[in-house]
Amino acid sequence: MNYYKPLLVFLFFCSTANAAQPDPYVIFLKYYQTIGGLDRLKAIKTTYTKGNKTIDSLNGHFEEWSESPTRYRTEENYGFITQITGDNGLNAWSKDFNDNVLVLKDTESRQRRQINSLINKFNHIQPNSKYFSLSYQEAITPHNKQLHTIKMTNHINQDIIWYYFDVSTSLLTKTVTKQADIETHTQYTDYRIIDDNIMIPFRTDSEIKPRNKHESTTINAFHVNPIIPESYFSIPSENHSLIHFKHEDKTTKIPFHLNDNLIYLPIKLAGRERLWIVDSGASHSLIDEDYAKQLGYTIHPGIKGFGFGGTFNLSYVKLPSYGTQDIQIKQQTIYSLKGLAQRFNSPQAIGILGYDFLSHFVVKIDYANHDIYLYDNRTFHYKGHGDIINAPLKYNTFSLPVTLDNTFSGNWSLDLGAYDSSLHYSFAKKHALLQRKGLETISAGIKNILLERTVKFDSLSIGSYTIQPTYINIPLNKGLGTEASGELAGNLGNSILRHFVIYLDYKNQQIILEPGKNFSKNFPQNLTGLTIGYDDDEKIPFVAHISPESPASKANLIIGDDIVAINNTPTTNIEALATIQKIFLSPACNSLQLTIRRDKQQHITKLSCY
Repeated sequence: MNYYKPLLVFLFFCSTANAAQPDPYVIFLKYYQTIGGLDRLKAIKTTYTKGNKTIDSLNGHFEEWSESPTRYRTEENYGFITQITGDNGLNAWSKDFNDNVLVLKDTESRQRRQINSLINKFNHIQPNSKYFSLSYQEAITPHNKQLHTIKMTNHINQDIIWYYFDVSTSLLTKTVTKQADIETHTQYTDYRIIDDNIMIPFRTDSEIKPRNKHESTTINAFHVNPIIPESYFSIPSENHSLIHFKHEDKTTKIPFHLNDNLIYLPIKLAGRERLWIVDSGASHSLIDEDYAKQLGYTIHPGIKGFGFGGTFNLSYVKLPSYGTQDIQIKQQTIYSLKGLAQRFNSPQAIGILGYDFLSHFVVKIDYANHDIYLYDNRTFHYKGHGDIINAPLKYNTFSLPVTLDNTFSGNWSLDLGAYDSSLHYSFAKKHALLQRKGLETISAGIKNILLERTVKFDSLSIGSYTIQPTYINIPLNKGLGTEASGELAGNLGNSILRHFVIYLDYKNQQIILEPGKNFSKNFPQNLTGLTIGYDDDEKIPFVAHISPESPASKANLIIGDDIVAINNTPTTNIEALATIQKIFLSPACNSLQLTIRRDKQQHITKLSCY
């Protein structure tokens, strides 16, 4: 959630800026004189706004009520979905299109909320402010229009905002807000005079980079100082009628398939039971678009999504009741993604169970016994002796403190949908970890692949628990997806989580960790430097990537080689790609004989691992 609203008001104080360049405070003063005068602007305590809004392919309308300095409520209606965001003066909150209510507790959201409050109190334009600094940058002339550029930094976080003022009109025409993860470019146009001779822009257009998202807002009505009921800003109550438990104790145990280190759960939808991936790293649930069409569901235009490996186009689909034998969730709207099922072909999964499904429960995952337990989050009470860790939800995903080698500490997202655990590029760069030696590999995201290096660390610590040693992937390039995140250190996947019994408590935004049966187990790793792909048409594995100076490179393999036999066993006789991949895990990979087909010719090579 971006708390930085368009700045329409500023106070003016004497400045000690260098006389050789324009004074940023004088520029701001001309701006507020132009849009109504300081006294009128300071008298604005509440506002009501109504208009139209477009987000990517979504078109709808909105209403917003605000009360200075922090309270607000925004209702957005796009026809088939509605969503509400707000702030009650103490906490920011959201209610999504499935009536899931979330109070924002993560550090970055709280910092930006504090900054917005100080801005609305005009603290940012005080030359002696302990929170903000303003500086004049330059005069630029885009499209033959001369603009003043003013930079605002703060001492609460690393966010920077640039303001562009038209020299001829003194109006604010553009802002650029740079955060760790994103950069938002917003244009302000169509200035009009409204209540009490205040002038505001009736249109804003924003581009969010690098996620390729676009937002446009057009105001139809704007009123100053309306009376707003106190209840408008209150945190909405949860809708518990959406969930139906078959048993009175409101809990269920479900065996799951652990395949290729992913959790597959059988889910019944429209009378058909199919496998879905359990993914706490998914901010919303997903279904394969073609499968949804087969069931006769309508696909609605959607938005740009982002995840591991990059960005992708999402649509919306409304599902009827779905769930397991013992639990049913009433009608929900989730995302659909074309080609999703093709990502999970052995076995095939047609959907991903993300925040929309998981957040209704306390979810317990027992990796060693392949069981998931779902508890009613209103009645659950933990009675064990594990670590209870605060893990505020960020992008609807848990974030918790993790330390590598007793040195490199930061908050990591908890991602049940990730095979491996990975550092984010910005964190690795900051701590000079990009050049660590390891084996290059290809990791697959929802829509793209990412080149990473698997690096061995001495230890990874979460709470009071330490895993020794551990293998962590480091991206070789920044990319566009979650791996480019600058506000999280990394992504904690099943390669680490499988050591534990883990509880996901969405209501309290906490994680509970207990050592599992495999806590002290050293799980095998692929130390060959060979990444295997799979040809769905020929049903045969092939060489997808080779790490430089690895056993695979020394075995004279090249990318594109078909692997037709392993230790004289034809690969067509091996049940699944996951089974083939296990053959290359240590210690089984100490001595392998591969029969390779290249240019219709076959030859045999030997492969080992470190």
